[in-house]
Amino acid sequence: MATKASTTTASGINRAAKKPASREAQRAPRSSARAAAYTLSAAREAELVREAESLGDNTLYFPGKLARRVIWASRIQLAAERDAADLVRTPFPDDEPPLTREEIHGLRDKIELLRVTQSRWQAAQQRQERAAATFAKPAAEAALHRQTLLRFFDLRFKKSPEGQKRLMAIRAGNGDADLVQDVSDLLLLCSEHADAIDKAPRGEAAAVARLRELSPLLARMLADKTLSPEALRSRKLRDAAYTLVVNAERRLRAAAEYWYAGTDKLKDYAPFPVSRGAASTGEGEEGEARTDDEGALDEGETEGDAPDEGDEEDEAPEDVAPGEDEDER
Repeated sequence: MATKASTTTASGINRAAKKPASREAQRAPRSSARAAAYTLSAAREAELVREAESLGDNTLYFPGKLARRVIWASRIQLAAERDAADLVRTPFPDDEPPLTREEIHGLRDKIELLRVTQSRWQAAQQRQERAAATFAKPAAEAALHRQTLLRFFDLRFKKSPEGQKRLMAIRAGNGDADLVQDVSDLLLLCSEHADAIDKAPRGEAAAVARLRELSPLLARMLADKTLSPEALRSRKLRDAAYTLVVNAERRLRAAAEYWYAGTDKLKDYAPFPVSRGAASTGEGEEGEARTDDEGALDEGETEGDAPDEGDEEDEAPEDVAPGEDEDER
């Protein structure tokens, strides 16, 4: 019986070994495992950071799908290494530098910089998201007390244009920062009408006492959930690193088109597929130049006020080069 079990197990292993690889595995570049272990030296990273920062606002918005994007770029870099003898002889226009083997090899470093900067941005983003989640419960409670007190003052200022104007200012605007300011303004108003508040029968005095406790807490938590200048810089550097990768790919693609137009080799330099929606509009290549404030939260804005790019991802065609689905923005 033991021998029979062993034979059955060996037979199953043989069948598994003969099973054709999935489409994703067949198309994955052989370098993907080696690429994952690649690291930048501190000196090389500093050099690339300076190059990325020199782009200023002429950067592209990183659309996500990090793992897939890295695999795709790595495939192009490997193809260029293979074809370097041809590519370095490409007659680029006079206003462009010649392509060199160092530039071809340097794409690998730029890919790794994209990995590193995306990881740093994600860490900053996650800290901010945790702070935003913590803010939600006391903010909801403060909003209820705010309504209690506004109801009281609506009646009290029914015949006071000046009082009504103050209430309009408190009600104006929305968002987390406005709520924190509203609480502060209401507490000032309540201090001016303390005797009337104490006599009010619908929990107004308790609402004031609780808002006095919540006000400093909400102010501190709002600061925690607001993207810091450091976080904004990390996102900007991530986009700049992505721009370095795309620009390098475009140079290699232009050289490959000169040498290999009409041949299967050119397929190794294809641009990363755009989303289905973008493809339907005729856009054939990812990435559009933008200024740094497009699609981004400005300093002082918070998660509750505007969506972050991390919440949205372009949808890639199902048959793009495979990657792990841990990516992301």
